[in-house]
Amino acid sequence: MIDWETYEKLVIEHLSRKISSSDNPDQHQAISAPTDQSQFLVAGPGSGKTTVMVLKILKFIYVDDVHPSSILATTFTRKAASELRSRILSWGDEIRQVLLKDPEFIEVHTYLRRLDFNQIITGTLDSISEDVLRTHRDPGASPPVVIEEFVASGLMLRIGLFDGDKHHNDDLKDYLKKLRGTAYGLNTPEMARNLLEIKDRLYYDQVYWNQLLEYKDHPGFLLALESVACYTQYLKDHMLHDFASLEAEFLDQLEKDKLDKFTSQLKMVLVDEYQDTNLLQEKIYFQLAKHALNNNGSITVVGDDDQSLYRFRGATVDLFTLHQERIHDQLNLTPQLIYLKSNYRSTENIVKFCNQFCQLDPLFQPARVKGKPLIEPKRENDYIDFPVLGLFRDDVPTLACDLSDFIQKVLNEGYTFSHNGDDYTIQADHEKGSPADLSILMSSPLELSSSGKPRLPLLLRKYLEKRDLKVFNPRGSDLERTWQTRLLCGLILECIDPECRVQSTIEKLPHQAKHNFNQWRETAQKYLKENPEPNKPLSLDEFVTAWQTRTPIGRSKWKQDVPLIELTYQLVTWIPQLKDDVESLVYLEAVTRTIAQTGIFNSFGGEILHHDDDELNNSSVREAIWNILVPIATGAIEIDEGLLETLPDDRINIMSIHQAKGLEFPLVIVDVGSDFNKNYTAQEFKRFPREGGKPCNMEDEIRTCSPLDEPGRTSRDRAFDDLTRQYFVAYSRPQDVLLLVGLNSLKDGYETKQGPRRISNVATGWSRDGKWHWKGLDNLMMI
Repeated sequence: MIDWETYEKLVIEHLSRKISSSDNPDQHQAISAPTDQSQFLVAGPGSGKTTVMVLKILKFIYVDDVHPSSILATTFTRKAASELRSRILSWGDEIRQVLLKDPEFIEVHTYLRRLDFNQIITGTLDSISEDVLRTHRDPGASPPVVIEEFVASGLMLRIGLFDGDKHHNDDLKDYLKKLRGTAYGLNTPEMARNLLEIKDRLYYDQVYWNQLLEYKDHPGFLLALESVACYTQYLKDHMLHDFASLEAEFLDQLEKDKLDKFTSQLKMVLVDEYQDTNLLQEKIYFQLAKHALNNNGSITVVGDDDQSLYRFRGATVDLFTLHQERIHDQLNLTPQLIYLKSNYRSTENIVKFCNQFCQLDPLFQPARVKGKPLIEPKRENDYIDFPVLGLFRDDVPTLACDLSDFIQKVLNEGYTFSHNGDDYTIQADHEKGSPADLSILMSSPLELSSSGKPRLPLLLRKYLEKRDLKVFNPRGSDLERTWQTRLLCGLILECIDPECRVQSTIEKLPHQAKHNFNQWRETAQKYLKENPEPNKPLSLDEFVTAWQTRTPIGRSKWKQDVPLIELTYQLVTWIPQLKDDVESLVYLEAVTRTIAQTGIFNSFGGEILHHDDDELNNSSVREAIWNILVPIATGAIEIDEGLLETLPDDRINIMSIHQAKGLEFPLVIVDVGSDFNKNYTAQEFKRFPREGGKPCNMEDEIRTCSPLDEPGRTSRDRAFDDLTRQYFVAYSRPQDVLLLVGLNSLKDGYETKQGPRRISNVATGWSRDGKWHWKGLDNLMMI
């Protein structure tokens, strides 16, 4: 359609992206490659990998005349996939409009007008698998029905544990304790989560089941496999898929050449975030690559091993670091290795800090891609190169108070300090900036400790609210404990099951569910008393009473079958807190999605019956309680990333480091140890591991019977590697300012009767050989 020189000029002049060989040789090399050149792009933080993927795709279309439907691009999260697609559509159309206005290209104007960028296949691997299997299924075959992770948790709880009373089995508990490395926190929902992780690992690592059964003889392990088998059989019987089984089905059909109509037109495959790939997904990508190569195309994988965070979800970072060797062995293909090392996001001081951090530990280097260069600061435009800051205090309340003062000043008059004879002022842009420009990252955003003590996120919320600043931290509390969930679910219970008539007949109802049901009902009853609403035509109390007594409301008659989701939305209309608060909307979405998804496989379709047959009516209520409300009450339903795709502009974000992956903010505050006031053994895994912990134990347990074989690094080394990567991701999020916060005991140590003690912590510059490279944290400018 057009030549490379024209395309390059359009990108530089109209998209303001410098991709010439002189300005940006790495990006130029990646984007300008011919269609049959496969690539392995090792992309450091802030290196513009999304830009490279989009411009590479558009180059295939505009320069190489590749049809959009022949291009497949996948990434790790829905949000990233949405951003990728949005940018393809925006930039693709911008180039098209320029060409349509230029008479030099009049011969292709008709083609340009018909060009449809929506035909490009983009999404997560799960969404692409689902779409392809639905579109290319056999005549008469049912489309795949996929359940979300939170529904899978509830199913495993019911099918894998409650059925057969396995949640009380000592052998199963003993095995899971061994796998987790601790008995602490092993309640029933945690058992269900562990079983789901085992199930996922069996799929992701492509385990030989028969060999595994012969190799493992722990009675608890056999019970775990039995629970997994019951769960997977339930999915098959109800024609359902979870994400792991969906990908397994996609691979099976690819390997059996059942998707010819799809693969025959596939030419270009691009995979983002490849460092978090598992073996099942690698096999899928290699199958897709095989067909692309047969069609004279290529595969490009993009990622960064230093940002691999999802071992606990089955990711195997070795598949990235050894990608060139593995794809050569499988497809006789040698992709071109390109390092995208220029960082366009952060200041020079932040880039230097990140480089230093990932090089501190000599034993971490063998876990990285060989020959990996340092990140190079290439941020353009004028900026203030703030030093990396530190704020450490003697206790958490003082830390929260002083940090709140700092935040308030940054968002208003500015925070001023001196360093090496220079004066600096950190101040939000009052015209373009917002509280959302500031993010607080931590290992866990939970507001209460396991013992119920306030943690930094809760104290920050309180101190910031005193300064008229709001926080967005929906993961700060377990879903079942939030006031919003207690109220809404309590009202649902009061409507469908007044006086616990049905609930009291349910055998083997978990104690935790009973306890939370009682709390929920009390919350609902209290709200009804305190909010009488006498001036409304119909009060909430009258509505609930009408449901309890099946009294007609106004002129309407009772429908025989009322969807529980309909009742839920009706209740919400009376509760302004659930409609007007952004955190409440997240909790509401979690509850309503659980109700909607569970209705797919419920006998009554998620409906509450109002027939003349009381036993039938009670059965519908019993099913709703057991299948929907019990999983919520027992903690099986969690707030996942899918509910947090949009961050509010008017709030300060508090999030886990994992949540921040792929994001950037002008100012980032990283909590490196507000929980660590002493060198407690129980906290070591979060700062300086002695053992590998559950993710590594799971790998060691499962991979003995996998094509991957046993890991090449010890479980302790892998745990250290993961902790290093976690804080590398945190430290590379900011654009302008990086602030580390924690307790003084982290930098100064503390005194005991036996003498002074230090708190070893990877985040504060300790390497696994026990050396403290940032002694006293003198590399930080303390404020």
